[in-house]
Amino acid sequence: MHGVKPAGTGADGDMLDVAIDALDPILALMALIQISGDRTLLHRYWDALDGRQESVVEAFRDIDAHDARAPVDPAIARDIRDALRVAVRSARPAVMPQLDMPMFRRMSRLLLGRDLPEMSMAVAFQHAGFTTDTRVRAAKQVPPADFKVIVVGAGMMGINAAVKLQQAGFDYTVLEALDKVGGNWLTNTYPGAAVDTPSRVYSFSFEPNASWTQFYPRGPEFLSYLDRVTDKYGLRDRIRFGTWVEGAEWDEARKIWTVKAVRDGKPETHECHVLIMAVGPNNNPNYPAVKNLDRFKGPVIHSAVWDHSVDLSGKKVVLVGTGCSGVQVATAIADRVSELVIVQRQPEHIIPNPQAHAPVAELERIAMERIPFVVNWKRLQSLESQMGDMHGMVLKDEEHAAKTGGFGPINDGMRMMCDHYVRSHFPDDPAMVELLTPNFPVFAKRPILDCGFYDTLKKPNVSIVRGELVEADEQAVILSDGTRVECDVLLLSTGYELHFGRQFDIRGTGGKSLKDAFDPHPFSYEGMLINGFPNFVFMGAPYSYLVANHAVVSEQQVHYIVELLQWMVDDQLSAFDVTPEATRAFVDDVDTNLANSAWVQCGSAHGYYRDKGADGQKKVILAIPRHNSRIWHDLRAPRQADFTVIRRDGAAPAADRPMPMLTI
Repeated sequence: MHGVKPAGTGADGDMLDVAIDALDPILALMALIQISGDRTLLHRYWDALDGRQESVVEAFRDIDAHDARAPVDPAIARDIRDALRVAVRSARPAVMPQLDMPMFRRMSRLLLGRDLPEMSMAVAFQHAGFTTDTRVRAAKQVPPADFKVIVVGAGMMGINAAVKLQQAGFDYTVLEALDKVGGNWLTNTYPGAAVDTPSRVYSFSFEPNASWTQFYPRGPEFLSYLDRVTDKYGLRDRIRFGTWVEGAEWDEARKIWTVKAVRDGKPETHECHVLIMAVGPNNNPNYPAVKNLDRFKGPVIHSAVWDHSVDLSGKKVVLVGTGCSGVQVATAIADRVSELVIVQRQPEHIIPNPQAHAPVAELERIAMERIPFVVNWKRLQSLESQMGDMHGMVLKDEEHAAKTGGFGPINDGMRMMCDHYVRSHFPDDPAMVELLTPNFPVFAKRPILDCGFYDTLKKPNVSIVRGELVEADEQAVILSDGTRVECDVLLLSTGYELHFGRQFDIRGTGGKSLKDAFDPHPFSYEGMLINGFPNFVFMGAPYSYLVANHAVVSEQQVHYIVELLQWMVDDQLSAFDVTPEATRAFVDDVDTNLANSAWVQCGSAHGYYRDKGADGQKKVILAIPRHNSRIWHDLRAPRQADFTVIRRDGAAPAADRPMPMLTI
């Protein structure tokens, strides 16, 4: 991970020199200290560099936005860069590849210009990639050969689980319905599909990618990253592709799961001691209820299952939906179609995003690829805004609300930014501003990073109407107010059905199904475990989203899973199950705090955050109202008092090994 390509000569070497000369001197110093192992450099340059940091903001803003800063003395910057040049060209192994925490504290303080909160210090250390091993339990036993783990899904979560299970010595198999790795990124191929989290941090911390070509990579580039990780860690032979899991049943007597699947049209049965579902919440496309939709003569395409055989060139197209995928599709196809009518049920908060289509500068890529540790320190810069206190962003500040009528300091600030942004695009069109301005807090629905949507709306062949699709005829769609819009093609960007495992026939203790357990709404303990389903881990279960990107969430959950499995091995457990009391305590605490959030106090906002039960009632189950740094600490190790466990017959926990004194 921290290797460096040979410096070379000629054009290749010249480009490295140019990249070093363009590198921020403070960041250059970070790399130099680790390569050389010279801690005194930190003290030597501290006074000259402190207060001259570049503040990089990652969360929902330009990730290279920075405040005005005093320039570094050119002579000092030259000294640092020249020393770094010599160190890199030597191509010798880094003297300090691993940082101790005191050194990380001081170096991060100089780089960021402030001390990270204590709760975020270890979190930043890991997620910036300065450690690849966060295990807490000192393993006493090697996992036995007959201890089997099955992971369902080879998307981002499943790949993460496979890497760490392999490193921890567990025998595992991944069952994947598709023929390649990638999950949603394999199936979401609509025009404009892109990651809406900056590429610097949307990757595994143990395998940062220095070679992103864009700040917000397109789907194919992210898929190629997952392919590289799969091959680097030798996972492909452990993945059984084309295997559709139908369900699983807990065998109480044998303490194993029997997994039922179909491959090549033939039923299969697999057995395991621990079953890990890594399928994610976004499953089948969500089709709106539209009367007589089958009468429409043209193609009907959902963004989640795009039909690339349909040529949109010169067509009149109606696009329904202005969420994340909707704005990406609109921006991507507007110049190809003859006319685009966008049907917006509700406006969204859209945030400035200058780097939506921007490439990563060649010199930055060279620096991250060729200079050890630069990719980690840049990653830390992008993580910084997530590591601080976020008071008043998602949870309501009642005192602030009483004084201002708003929601919270950060939430109101973001809302004002969004309002200013839409007005700046349509300064002479108050009707359009009103049409595009939500009347609810930011985060009541997922905020959208602008990928050029407002500029798309200005195109002469593009229009947007407020309404809801309710009916169709042979040549048109009809909105709720009776408006009839003729079109050749109907595109639906209307999201997914969030099953949370209810699409599988999973049966736990006493044969109770997961679907029945989740009536009226899905729930979990710590976003992963469900009472009544022993030895079952559901990654990305309810109460685990919206506070960090998918890479961060999955790494934290996988860490917890490995700790849980090692506890089973060390204490000779045949089964674990979280108690109903612990589950209720967790759910009650989360629900109580959710009540004070923009996700629940959402005004008129609708959307996928809210699960609709059989009783018609809606409940927020996707989010967890806790700072992600707290979650990181919560998931360091299982709280054993929250579990009922069964020990293997005749077995005892592994004892500490005696250490008799040796003599000569």
